[in-house]
Amino acid sequence: MTGQLLGLNSILIIGNSPSIQNFNLGSKIDQFENIARINNFKTVGYEKYIGSKTSIWSNGANQNLIKRTEKFKSTIVFIPPNILNEKGNLIHKRIKKRLGLINSNYDLIPIEKMKSYEKKCDCSRITTGTNTILWAIENFEKVVIHGFDFFQNGKEHYFDGKLKRWLFNHKWMKKGGKHNLIQEKKYIEKLLENGEIIQLKDMKFAN
Repeated sequence: MTGQLLGLNSILIIGNSPSIQNFNLGSKIDQFENIARINNFKTVGYEKYIGSKTSIWSNGANQNLIKRTEKFKSTIVFIPPNILNEKGNLIHKRIKKRLGLINSNYDLIPIEKMKSYEKKCDCSRITTGTNTILWAIENFEKVVIHGFDFFQNGKEHYFDGKLKRWLFNHKWMKKGGKHNLIQEKKYIEKLLENGEIIQLKDMKFAN
């Protein structure tokens, strides 16, 4: 792996797809300077697949978000523009409750920026993962992604237990229902084709 893809001007975004357990890339992942993980990610017990290092916590201040005890360089919050418009400045009260953080300890992406992401993707209520990718493109020279399949092979995350996986895949629990996952997948595939982002699994690593 080249130093250019490991340095300050690059970022690796780790999604929560179960497919990440098909690759033992943990030691390679932890070589990156900037590693963003999403919502209720877990690293303990999954280190050989996804490493242990996290520098950026990307989240949507979701209702089921688990508060973190770790310290991150940055915490980035993506909230749909319609909710930002509805709540106004009161949104910070909700974020504080759900993240356990005061305003100065997180960065809330502004409503106009969130609208621009929806316009680029041509869909509303974008997932936190896609928002993170769009944000990263604007803030880093090199963007690498891993663990994104937009629930095409199942509705679970890699860290979900057997019962939750069964409930999701038998539609007893809903996942991703508010999102246009097919459109998001097409858009990310376009970014990959254009070389704006690359997949970790497609990179060549030095021995």
